[in-house]
Amino acid sequence: MTILLAGHETTANALTWTLYLLSQHPDADARLCDELERVLAGRAPSPRDYPNLPYTKRVITESMRLFPPAWIVGRRAIDEHTIGEHHLAPRSMVFMSPYVMQRDSRFYEQPERFNPDRWTAEFEAALPKFAYFPFGGGARQCIGEQFAWMEGVLVLATLVQRWRLELDPSQRIVPQPLITLRSKYGMNMRVFLR
Repeated sequence: MTILLAGHETTANALTWTLYLLSQHPDADARLCDELERVLAGRAPSPRDYPNLPYTKRVITESMRLFPPAWIVGRRAIDEHTIGEHHLAPRSMVFMSPYVMQRDSRFYEQPERFNPDRWTAEFEAALPKFAYFPFGGGARQCIGEQFAWMEGVLVLATLVQRWRLELDPSQRIVPQPLITLRSKYGMNMRVFLR
């Protein structure tokens, strides 16, 4: 039940933010459509298509960098630890924020800019561990991560192949960090057939 519920809301939020970003970046939307036309040629995507949709995955990767559904992760220290100048007693709560870390200019050039092209193999290899962690990490990393990547890519491919979404001009965009990161006022969009 946890996998079903946790995976549903987080994927829905990731796709919502991705569609919002695509609506604001027509160049990325056009490149995504080009990839989908080249690979799918109008047919519905299947799991076999997943490895052939690298730009689609980069779009979602970049979207989750800017708007990670799990925007904060908490852990309890088992033992005593010292991190830099900070001493942690056993059972101390430690919070890490992918939202903050993934916008850090030490790791990301122009960190507030939506840029799917940053996600090259070389960039990923050079990125320090935990500079990007939308699925957490370590022993408590999300067990559904691989499924979520495939699901996100295939659902995005299905949607974008058929429809273009345009943000309603009256829509206010304010991230609301609750258990997951969502848009405080929803995400009203206009839908157009491609």
